[in-house]
Amino acid sequence: MSESMEETVEALLSCIRKHRWLIEMVKSKVFYELCKQHPTQKRCYFCCDCMITPFCSTCNKETDHKSHTLIQTYRSSYQTGVKKETMSKYMDLSNIHVYSINGFPIVYINQRRGNDNHRFRNNVSRRCQVCEWELDAASSALFCSMECKFRSILGSQLDDLMENSEITEDSEETVEPVKKKRHRRKGSPHRAPFF
Repeated sequence: MSESMEETVEALLSCIRKHRWLIEMVKSKVFYELCKQHPTQKRCYFCCDCMITPFCSTCNKETDHKSHTLIQTYRSSYQTGVKKETMSKYMDLSNIHVYSINGFPIVYINQRRGNDNHRFRNNVSRRCQVCEWELDAASSALFCSMECKFRSILGSQLDDLMENSEITEDSEETVEPVKKKRHRRKGSPHRAPFF
């Protein structure tokens, strides 16, 4: 490993030691799922101090997070992101692709997921170095998300950090999203005339 790469790895590890919640945020996969306690609300807040699974705005009002550092997440293209301005206080966002939602820049937390059409188009000039997601041709970014940057620099160390972090996978699995019920229309169904 080159000296500059070792410095990059050490800088990121130092950042993660200082802000342990970064791993918890990347590890959590329940953002924007329905809250178990408040089935009409989606989980869009993350508490950096408590490092618990993400919670909804009603949970935020009902619990005592007033003096804690909270990060609000946003949804765009079925992916969870955080305002660039917010995350830049805690980590180096260089080489992470910046997206836009409602006019403000965000960075995605996790690898882009979706259909594979984006991954296997031949005429794409820029791709994420980790997951090969298509990036804007005009962008100089190397990664589509925070997770991809972590994976690129830390490799298998990221999996070890996630495995040994505060929130275990078991605790996230016990928090099951509540599925929204479909409402039936009242009245008789429309039928085509019989000839």
